[in-house]
Amino acid sequence: MEGSLALGIGLAILASTNINVGKGVQKWKVHIWGKKGQMFNKENLPDTLIWFVGLALTASAVVILPLALKYTERTSMVSSFNGVGMIGLVIFAWLVLHEKIGWRELGGAGLVLAGTALMKYFDAPVEQKSFSLTSFLMSFGAIFGGFGLLALYSWKTNRFYGFSVGSLPGILIGSAMILADMGLVDTGNSIIGLVTNPLAIFGFICGVMATVFTQFAFWRAKAMVVVPTINSFIILAPVVIEYFTFGQSLKPVQYAAIAVIIAGVILLTATEKSDRIEGVKKE
Repeated sequence: MEGSLALGIGLAILASTNINVGKGVQKWKVHIWGKKGQMFNKENLPDTLIWFVGLALTASAVVILPLALKYTERTSMVSSFNGVGMIGLVIFAWLVLHEKIGWRELGGAGLVLAGTALMKYFDAPVEQKSFSLTSFLMSFGAIFGGFGLLALYSWKTNRFYGFSVGSLPGILIGSAMILADMGLVDTGNSIIGLVTNPLAIFGFICGVMATVFTQFAFWRAKAMVVVPTINSFIILAPVVIEYFTFGQSLKPVQYAAIAVIIAGVILLTATEKSDRIEGVKKE
């Protein structure tokens, strides 16, 4: 059992790293969409291909996350490791964009690692797993609907845009993880069964929608706002929805650990430097 959990955690970290680095690559080259019909011209093709590499990295999580869920017992456990992927984004910025790593980044990484270690240490096995589809739909609808209205307000006024629009892909990805977990329960923990499972298909649709909303967020807001918002909601949404859907709650120390992880995510991205994944340097 311990070996299976370790495998699940490893897959969760891989998925998180791919999501975060993939988002970084997409933001780095998101300007290519302003070229419209000239995206595939010779001079623009390299940037276009790099953007699609970022998309492929992000999309790979669609396959990896269900595998991570298969070997763990809580969606919130898998989602909590999303903060570790932020460390991968910092390394990407250091290697590709030549951003320096300072005490703020090291402190953020330390908080993320400490929080995820606490989540793992205090994890308790789930004896029997069942879910309520009605409770999922109600909790998902309330959260996504509420932040969707805020996003519409921000779209018209441009106030809180990065936060409100950035929250939507985070909620969708977190909900997609819950749906994949529900699909695994529905199919007897069969990964192959997820291919035709309606719940897993709904989760896939949520993932596609998350990619679309992410591009909208990146187009008009700085990544230093969008990225920590997306990651925070990827962590938070499953915790809330899992409680209503599966009737599962965490230990108080694990809720504290989640707060520590989110604080680390903010430190890793909310920097006074030029935006870590904008590719723009201050003179």
